[in-house]
Amino acid sequence: MNEVVPEAAQERDVHRTFIFSLAGFSFTAVAGLAVLDANTRVSLKVPTWYVFVSFVAFMSSLNVQSYKVTRRHNQIATGLQEVGVLSLMLALIALLFTANFGTLYQWAGAVLAWGAWFTDHIIRWRLDNRFLSEFFKKSQNDGQSN
Repeated sequence: MNEVVPEAAQERDVHRTFIFSLAGFSFTAVAGLAVLDANTRVSLKVPTWYVFVSFVAFMSSLNVQSYKVTRRHNQIATGLQEVGVLSLMLALIALLFTANFGTLYQWAGAVLAWGAWFTDHIIRWRLDNRFLSEFFKKSQNDGQSN
């Protein structure tokens, strides 16, 4: 995890573009939900909290992206992005359960939102795990051949 990642492999611009787009969305959602909560009788504290956490996670990930050098930094930045995306999904789920929709609609939406995030998370985890285990095996073989 302490291996220095070459500058070309860090893809900072790609990560920053992704983070900026979702951070802007999270900020707008926090502002909108806070104003809506103040003007309605429906409490939107939970969804507002989730989009707030999302915004903070995305901005923290952006900060880590600016100084990432090692694989560990990349993993931290990616983890913060995952927290941001999961928080957005949880905000959607909280909004569904706050609204006056039917129970079936609420649960179907919740399963769909959480399932989409979870599926993507598992795929990313497996790809990272496969890459790191192959990298570790290669490092061990290189160390034994010296």
